[in-house]
Amino acid sequence: MIVKVCGVRSAEIAEVAVDAGADWLGLVLVPASPRYADDAAARAVVEAVGARAELVGVMVDATAADCDEAAGRYRLSAVQLHGRVPRSIAGVSGVPVIRAINARSGAEALTDAWWADGTVLLDAAPGADGLPGGTGERVDVAVAAALARHLRLVLAGGLSAANVAGAVDAVRPYGVDASSGLESAPGVKDAARVVAYVEAARAAEASLQLGVRA
Repeated sequence: MIVKVCGVRSAEIAEVAVDAGADWLGLVLVPASPRYADDAAARAVVEAVGARAELVGVMVDATAADCDEAAGRYRLSAVQLHGRVPRSIAGVSGVPVIRAINARSGAEALTDAWWADGTVLLDAAPGADGLPGGTGERVDVAVAAALARHLRLVLAGGLSAANVAGAVDAVRPYGVDASSGLESAPGVKDAARVVAYVEAARAAEASLQLGVRA
């Protein structure tokens, strides 16, 4: 199971996340977000991570050219796209595309078409600021579990050390993604919370492999 820590903005937190065992780190490349990693911050994370984890660029309404430029600049292994994401972009972009679905309802999530062999990230609906992600709101685990049976699903939405085990047990996702639940303030990751989340996710993964219910 993939364990992702999103909204990483410093070399220190990047080191903490990688040392704890995170597979993917998310760089938010949306200036309006409190988790925005500007060029200097993103480059610091890139240097701290090296080849020890995968970097995912989080973007909104991005074009294939935007994806390719960011991937080249920050050595991204994939881009996570919110907003308007045409199906054609996966075949045009030179970097793998993770389609992020910010579902306002279960019906919306279940009917949001995407290619069957692609990776989909399911998150809660945008907050009052209109920004996708980082709201701390949970998604409907029944809907997520239904999607996970058919898609390579990364589960996001209000995850933390306190609830990730139950979410993994209920949904059986391809991966989990946390951001706001690991913060002491918007955009400020707490090292202890990052470690606790990664460790809890790994323990949940091990329990599934052993057939132990949470």
